[in-house]
Amino acid sequence: MRTHWNRPSCWNYLFGLLVCWTFNSVSTVCAQQPSLVRETWSIADASLHEDFPALCVDAQATPWLAYVQYDGTADELKIARKSGDGLKVIGSLAGPGIIHQPALASDGEGRLWTIWSQVDEASNTWRLKARAVIDGKIQAKVTTLESDSGSAVFSEAATDPQGRVWVVWQSFRGGLADIFAKYYDPAKDRWSDEIQVTKNPAGDWEPRLVFGPDGQAVVIFDSSRGGAFNIYMAQVGLNGKSVVKPLTDSARHQARPSVAATLDGAGLWLAWENGQDRWGRNTRGVENATGLNFGKGVEVAYYDFAAGTTTPAANVTPALLDKPSQKAAKAAAKAPKKKPARRQPGRGVQAINLPEIFVDADGNPWLTARFYGGPCYLTTKFATNWRVAATRYDPVKRVWTQPQTLANSSYGQDRHCRSCRDSNGQVWLSWPSDQRQTKKALVSGVYLAKLDAAAKLPTAAVAASKPKAKATAARWGDDTPERTRAERHRWSAGDAEYGLYWGDFHRHTDVSNCRTPNDGCIVEQFRYAYDLGGLDFLGTSDHTDIGKPYDPYEWWCNQKLMDVFYAPGFFNSFYVYEREQPWPWGHRNVVFAERGGPIVYINRGLYQASPWNKQLPVGDGGKAILPEELWALLKKDGRAVTVISHTGATGMGTDWNGYNKIDSALENLVEIYQGARVSYEGKSTPQPTVGFPEKGKLKPDEHGSVKTGRDFGKFNNGVYQNALSNGHKLGVFASSDHISTNTSYGGVYAKSFTRKGILEGLQNRRTVAATDKIFMEFSCNGHLLGDVFETSKKPTLKIAVRGTAPLSVVTVVRNEVNYREFTSKKRADFEVSFTDDEPLVGENRYYLRVQQTDGNMGWTSPVWVTYKK
Repeated sequence: MRTHWNRPSCWNYLFGLLVCWTFNSVSTVCAQQPSLVRETWSIADASLHEDFPALCVDAQATPWLAYVQYDGTADELKIARKSGDGLKVIGSLAGPGIIHQPALASDGEGRLWTIWSQVDEASNTWRLKARAVIDGKIQAKVTTLESDSGSAVFSEAATDPQGRVWVVWQSFRGGLADIFAKYYDPAKDRWSDEIQVTKNPAGDWEPRLVFGPDGQAVVIFDSSRGGAFNIYMAQVGLNGKSVVKPLTDSARHQARPSVAATLDGAGLWLAWENGQDRWGRNTRGVENATGLNFGKGVEVAYYDFAAGTTTPAANVTPALLDKPSQKAAKAAAKAPKKKPARRQPGRGVQAINLPEIFVDADGNPWLTARFYGGPCYLTTKFATNWRVAATRYDPVKRVWTQPQTLANSSYGQDRHCRSCRDSNGQVWLSWPSDQRQTKKALVSGVYLAKLDAAAKLPTAAVAASKPKAKATAARWGDDTPERTRAERHRWSAGDAEYGLYWGDFHRHTDVSNCRTPNDGCIVEQFRYAYDLGGLDFLGTSDHTDIGKPYDPYEWWCNQKLMDVFYAPGFFNSFYVYEREQPWPWGHRNVVFAERGGPIVYINRGLYQASPWNKQLPVGDGGKAILPEELWALLKKDGRAVTVISHTGATGMGTDWNGYNKIDSALENLVEIYQGARVSYEGKSTPQPTVGFPEKGKLKPDEHGSVKTGRDFGKFNNGVYQNALSNGHKLGVFASSDHISTNTSYGGVYAKSFTRKGILEGLQNRRTVAATDKIFMEFSCNGHLLGDVFETSKKPTLKIAVRGTAPLSVVTVVRNEVNYREFTSKKRADFEVSFTDDEPLVGENRYYLRVQQTDGNMGWTSPVWVTYKK
């Protein structure tokens, strides 16, 4: 472990001037303009990841950091303090284990309290824990603050005027998240009973903590109440009573807030992410659908306690984008071009995330935020990572200063910059960074910096911002009410009862190389799945090889977040990645029910250099590891896993003619429909009209679907029906991929609502695929969809459908040909049982296709019936 200190002296200073001269990032940093950060210190080690710092100062104005250290096998929670010209690591508070997001605060008697979430290995659930440091010594006692829910996460801590340390967090307790709190009273040396801050049927998320003019705890959070995320405030008393009020009421997505009290305690400065209308709602027919994080900006407002009002500050998003004013643009156009023009700060910024608002010793509010895009650090090339920008606000003139990028802040999207002010008025900042120059992950360190709050900064020159266009209304299906999570479907068949559970195994995060700023971080994917998607399970599937490798540390962090959102009995998260092997082998999503599974890269050399090659070595061969080797490695690993291929009839697809056999011990499903694209059922088969990929050009036929007569050209061998005709026993599934929301649902009939129960249903092909939550039952001679059996009796098919809109046509497909059609445009429920009086001798493959009048569609997995006379 090494600690590093940087300040502008000697060679460091000269280098800093060089950086200033060449730095064309979100800020205009030059030799004539002072840097916001004059001193920085870091903890970094080439063999260890240091990440997720929490920051506070003690009574002696000394900064302390609690952070998570990862050594390649497990996390440790470390604590360090500023000491002399560096950072001194005091020791380990917890671990080894799996640790999430520490918080740090100092009580009125000088104790430092670190609060964190840690997985209990016996139950595989999260426990909220606390541990004190007194006089620089780590205390032996570890207090468990919350263990009941198993999902106590996203903790935040702060100290009230009486010296009590408060902690707030969110928990999933058999439903959507609520906010909870406790406080430590140093006079009594004990933690209070738990306070339930919110109790609401919608989800309440990621609380932040501050104190009002009377010292009362104030919790700021966002909530999906009303069907869209907005910002709320809860005032919490020592008696456990909580009063909640909304601070925003917008159709736009408003989430992930930050808060700081004014110096006089009369008000609050607030900041939050500002996203799109219809965020997380269905993209049916929306021509310009984008992604959960597309165009994210930041809003800032002032809350007045006495008046009870929220007043918007000047729009900070244009300042962070820092587009040149029209006057400046005209002047630049007339200026002689002796050398290439300097790129305007912030040009090309595509998304702004994770605002942190704080107040300096003069009462001025400051904002830091992570942004993606703009010119890259030390170059004018476009940046492909997130960095931290800082700007100061003048509430009287209602202007922001020209934002500046903090050096050494490049990283991924979901990393906070933390702030605090000491008793001398000095503002301290802390953030993690792996110093990446592209999207490729490097080794993370944690940074501490002094902010030069008195720096003279120019006002941001911004053009008048134009309001963003609202999302286009859906063309079809938008009037169909979506089924809630509570509308469960149960199916009793034989001696068993099955629940139908809906989920998605194909959503990307900023870890993937493509659509990086638009998809959003992993937290956004689960926010969508929990609160607006109404899903029962989710696994995000970042790419293994495209553009950049899926780094083992990224895989560790994403698995950790998948654990954060595991709420047994209510929501199941899975560990998933995508192998994007091109045609003719095909893209595949690898779905684990247990953490720790290996990333089997496509590139052989990349895999051989990975940590997994030590336990699961792969031999030399071609440049690529093909699916047959993937199956063998996964079998050898031994974890519960399944593999799902997707987009079969594209350059990403699978030539089913090229496989003699699919390993049915591992691979049993095909993504027949993808919300980001189309259905790959077969040539000239109906297409749903609820998706956006055709940019609104599709016209519904008499059944509400589209008969495209689609020919996939040289990729025709990749359609699902060709896989069936080649003898591959593959069921169906549906997922989203990029951008799409509420337009693709993979359904699983499971005996138990657990990870293993769902995986068992997937492996046995008891699955359906749909563009809406259409309930479909399909069986033959008592055998459920997905079954393979022989019989000398004629097949009797039993069908039951409960649509979300009136049904148009229900089709039984036999051996890839439409065999029986049942039409009805008046009712959403349909049941029939009939016998195939002329089955083919040998194999008969039956599956169900459902079309609704609103353009939604559904498919079931087949039953494979070998008929013997």
